Amino acid sequence: MMKRTQSLKRILSLALLVAAIAGLMPVQAAHYETIRPGDQGENVRQMQRALHFLGFELKDDGKYGNMTTQAVQLFQARMRLHQDGLAGNRTLTALYDLAPQFKPQQQGSDKPEAPAPPPQTPQPDTAAGYDTATVITPNQGSLNLRRTAARQQNTIYQIPHGTVVRVLGISGAWVRVETAGRVGYVQQEYLKPGTVAIPQPTTPQPTNTPAPQQPVTTPEPTVPGPALGQAQVHTPNQGSLNLRRSASRNQNTFYQIPHGTVVRVISTSGIWTQVDADGRVGFVQSSYLKPVGTVPTTVPTTAPSTTPVETPPPANGGTPSGSAFVHTSNGKSLNLRAQARNGNNIIATIPFGGEVQVLDRGSSWCRVSYLGRAGYVMTSFLRFAQDTPAPTQPPEESPAPSETPDNPPANAFPRILRLGSRGEDVRLLQKKLIALKYVCDLTGSFDSATQIALKQFQSLNGLTADGILGSQSASVLLSGSARDADSTPLGYTDLSLGSVDKEQKLVTALQKALKDLGYRLTVNGRFDTDTHQAVVDFQQINGLPITGIANALTQSKLYSGSAKRYTSDGTSVDTGGATGKGPASGQVRLLHWYNDVKKSASSGQKFMVYHPGSGLSFNLRFYSMGSHADSEPLTLRDTQLMNKALGPASWNIRVVYVKLPDGRWTMAAMHNRPHLSGNIKDNGFDGHLCVHFLRDLDEVTKNDPNYGLSNQKAIRKAWERLTGEKLEK
Repeated sequence: MMKRTQSLKRILSLALLVAAIAGLMPVQAAHYETIRPGDQGENVRQMQRALHFLGFELKDDGKYGNMTTQAVQLFQARMRLHQDGLAGNRTLTALYDLAPQFKPQQQGSDKPEAPAPPPQTPQPDTAAGYDTATVITPNQGSLNLRRTAARQQNTIYQIPHGTVVRVLGISGAWVRVETAGRVGYVQQEYLKPGTVAIPQPTTPQPTNTPAPQQPVTTPEPTVPGPALGQAQVHTPNQGSLNLRRSASRNQNTFYQIPHGTVVRVISTSGIWTQVDADGRVGFVQSSYLKPVGTVPTTVPTTAPSTTPVETPPPANGGTPSGSAFVHTSNGKSLNLRAQARNGNNIIATIPFGGEVQVLDRGSSWCRVSYLGRAGYVMTSFLRFAQDTPAPTQPPEESPAPSETPDNPPANAFPRILRLGSRGEDVRLLQKKLIALKYVCDLTGSFDSATQIALKQFQSLNGLTADGILGSQSASVLLSGSARDADSTPLGYTDLSLGSVDKEQKLVTALQKALKDLGYRLTVNGRFDTDTHQAVVDFQQINGLPITGIANALTQSKLYSGSAKRYTSDGTSVDTGGATGKGPASGQVRLLHWYNDVKKSASSGQKFMVYHPGSGLSFNLRFYSMGSHADSEPLTLRDTQLMNKALGPASWNIRVVYVKLPDGRWTMAAMHNRPHLSGNIKDNGFDGHLCVHFLRDLDEVTKNDPNYGLSNQKAIRKAWERLTGEKLEK
């Protein structure tokens, strides 16, 4: 029935699409106690913050009132959940899947509750007696983490040998644990309480030694276990290395390990290694680690072969050249090919910065080995270790006149800079950004603030806003004609109610430009109702289609330098003909929504509303007929008259008299806050509003116990004041 504003639609539709593809909602890793209207506390506040982040306007005051209830109902409608206004487990799970940064540490209202076990799984009946445990498998393979305490095919994750997990409880032979953000069950016999120092084998196991007797419950082995010991972080540009919560390149970085740091290796699985860096346990890419001392790279599970490995002859007359690092011009991965030619012969991809062993170096192609797989890459996309001297601090001497800090040389950025990079070139980048009014600190370390500033610079200069300083971005930055942070965008993104600032600060730029022209709003980075009204006023004063949406036409006029300033005369509304149209008290009836109103009216019909408090009337049109009448102002003037009568746009409930299309007058209640969508595009009201008519209290209490019930109480009180009749049902 209802649709959200464009930005929220994209977020929620994506969530629904993912769920549809998967065939089910995401696996619930936690259970949330229902939060109800009237509740107060930190968990209510976290829920409000998550809703606000997704575009619902409400305050994070920790009080579950009418505004919060309405926002929850709208969210439930978009997520196709039961619209009861109660924040139950399904609602909160869907909410925190979209906004995980607001997920409360303590679930429920304000009372802690242990997470519920998965369906059809017995609740752990014994406290573990220890908080953590280490995975120890006899073959040093991975251990299956299962959704339920059973040996059925319900594995959801494989935990590498040596991983330290958090213990939640014990139920017989099964232990409920949490690892890498996942909660499930493992067999108790493969856990050792606490953090266990796993012994490193010193000699290979003889080939004639039989494999150890496996119990019936042996976990399925996967990748051979860890290369234990220590390793040193070694990145080709001496930048920091991302430590990730899970073995994937998704946005799950929670720490950056400086170049040269020695870490403890816990396990190795394919291209990922689990390490302990200063007490933080996570995953890094194996290619950026150098063993310390004589640590083996793998743990042998069988006797080593006595057959020597034959080195293939050079392919194109080159010579073995040690190691090299992938350095593509666009910062993307490099194709590893089966043959020294382009075509459909790609056998793997090597990430930017990945280290390869050079088996044969030629002028056009190199034969390399990457993660044990040999193939060919183009020589021009490699930087060879022996050819690239380690970066050093430049000598403290006066630069040549043509290469002053204010006029750096064209090759001032010899390498690609990205999050984690460090050095004088990073400092120069920051200095140039600061000079162009972008916000970052002059530290020489490419931190998140530098990345955000660079993305903003790239966006305003027509570049790909990826936050990576490549050759194109560097060229524009050094050109002397780069656009500063106060520049108007080269392209425009539609902004509307619910839009919030991201890295490019588009809403803030819009608000600043409007405020500079005298329009009344607060610069806060959120497209709220004040911003919506300011856009409507701007469109009206500047002769634009009045939609309330800051589209490309509106923004191009706003940033053109010829936009008209705000004047109250330009937005005044003539109330002539809108007063004195109310009914006599004896004409007002109290018609029932389902029994009378809904049967006599239909979507698309217009009707008149009279506000007895102000004496003003305005026209609305029925948009959708559900449990109440979704409606929208007929024209811009109707929107202006409505706001003059009811006050600035809000969810506040106002009692009004409605003249139905058949001429009958009835009492109703409404608000004037635009939300979701509407059909009329030039009425200065980006969305629709809700008009509530009389309904039975039992039905409303069951189906719409919050905002709907509040409207029913307002109608009954007003009716009692008007007629003296008190309605009990």
